[in-house]
Amino acid sequence: MAEASEKSVPRTRALAAAPPRIVEAGCPVEGTWSGAIRDASFSRLTGEWDRGFFEKRVIEKRWEALFLATNELMLSFAIVDAGYLSSGILCVFDRKARRTLIDSHPVLPPLFASITDEPNDGMRATLTGPRLSARFERSGGRILATARWGNAAVDLSLDARSAPAPLTVVSRLGGGRFNYTQKGAGIPAEGEIAVGNIRYHVRGDPAGLDFTHGYLPRDTAWRWAFCSARQGARLIAFNLSEGFLRSAGGENVVWLDGAPCSVGRVHFDFEPSAPLAPWRIESEDGTLGLTFQPEGYRAQDIDLKIVASRYVQPFGVFSGHVTTVSGERVQLDAVPGVTEDHSAHW
Repeated sequence: MAEASEKSVPRTRALAAAPPRIVEAGCPVEGTWSGAIRDASFSRLTGEWDRGFFEKRVIEKRWEALFLATNELMLSFAIVDAGYLSSGILCVFDRKARRTLIDSHPVLPPLFASITDEPNDGMRATLTGPRLSARFERSGGRILATARWGNAAVDLSLDARSAPAPLTVVSRLGGGRFNYTQKGAGIPAEGEIAVGNIRYHVRGDPAGLDFTHGYLPRDTAWRWAFCSARQGARLIAFNLSEGFLRSAGGENVVWLDGAPCSVGRVHFDFEPSAPLAPWRIESEDGTLGLTFQPEGYRAQDIDLKIVASRYVQPFGVFSGHVTTVSGERVQLDAVPGVTEDHSAHW
């Protein structure tokens, strides 16, 4: 009986190490792994996966995004290259005042954004525009994230050498479309964020990074939850999504004192018309059960006919439980993070 009881304990599952390259025999590999793929180039794609210059401009999407939560603020910062348009996000939410200080999401012509195929050393992402200059650069395991954006400034340095292994996922989406993402959590950040005359100092808080590159469907939608924080001395981090990737595990993982581990399929329960109402997120296997209480949110609804985007992105805190590979049930008590409900016609 003791053996049966031991086997019935819900556990997250360790992931295999990432393969050396994203393309084998002309096709994208598919899977969910721990660690980074060394060769992230799409140049060896052939057959249905190979795309000409003009088709790439329509279906190829890249973004580099950073999320950071401290006791004082939450930061959402991204550069997006959608081929035929450029975009980005800079949002700073003051947690104590429950007030959004800046929420900017410009839509700009193509070539205003540039993002390399490489998410690790050699990564470079830039965005320029009216009263706007933003950049991510990575070298020697260090990431510089800087922006001059309206009346806001971001000057951060992240040290990936002191972070756990990232999550890597490649998923085929049908019709010769696929998506590649590398997500990191628990990356110590140092620096300063300023909006107007309000300044915030960042001192070792664990940030998250999301590099995504893919040939995406015309209509794409997802629900997403992310946390990278400390509860006492322990790193609590997870990345959860529903509605985008077809594989069972997708990109649903937790980082608890080490490498990312899979929690399998998850389900999101929330009220889209009430952004400040609680969310409920649960895994099918019982390894994770969370309640998310928003503190504030950002939202946008753009319809340019050929391009449309609708999203709500609440900032708030997660409570509930996550489980380790050994079966330890870790209770979460109001750890900061973000959720998102997003649909795009692009």
